[in-house]
Amino acid sequence: MIAAVLLAAGSAQRFDGTQKLLAMVPTKDGAVALVRHSVAGLLSAGLPNVVVVTGRDDDQVRRALNGMDVRFVFNPDYASGLSTSLKKGLSEALHLWPKAEELLVALGDQPLTGTGIIETLLSVDRTPDDRRRHPILVPRFRGEFGNPVLFARELAPELLEVIGDRGARAIVERDPSRVRCVDFDRAMPLDVDTVSDLAALTDVHHE
Repeated sequence: MIAAVLLAAGSAQRFDGTQKLLAMVPTKDGAVALVRHSVAGLLSAGLPNVVVVTGRDDDQVRRALNGMDVRFVFNPDYASGLSTSLKKGLSEALHLWPKAEELLVALGDQPLTGTGIIETLLSVDRTPDDRRRHPILVPRFRGEFGNPVLFARELAPELLEVIGDRGARAIVERDPSRVRCVDFDRAMPLDVDTVSDLAALTDVHHE
């Protein structure tokens, strides 16, 4: 079993003062909120156990995901850095799904629906020995680590000790020998941090 944690609690300080996760982006089924697009990527990849970490604009983010089969947890300390949301989400996921063997950490501002990245990660054929030696599975885009990242449950104690605003990246970089990379010969998917990022994402969907 895999438990997925979607981090959607940021303050979006670089996005003209509004909540970027509520910005509308086009899809084949019509325009939807960015966060809904991101969650759809997890659900369409066959991940039924998803917890969404909210922070700023909690009520609006929840409403944007109305009707989607996800759980929520609110992080009152979201302004203190990404690590607080990571720990809040992981704690909730482990509580909800105590038998989860792996933990997928994804970003609410990086919509992946239809890209095949999550599906490729989940389809990697790994033996029990490989899972023990490489408890971290990371997508690598032309040599650069990206998201989402799949962690073995055994790394939960380390993940729950992270601090600052780097989130799980510190765990990925701590010991490269524990990391197995899945290479993609393509640019890294766009993170929507600014209004111009949103415009670029919109352009991609219109192509």
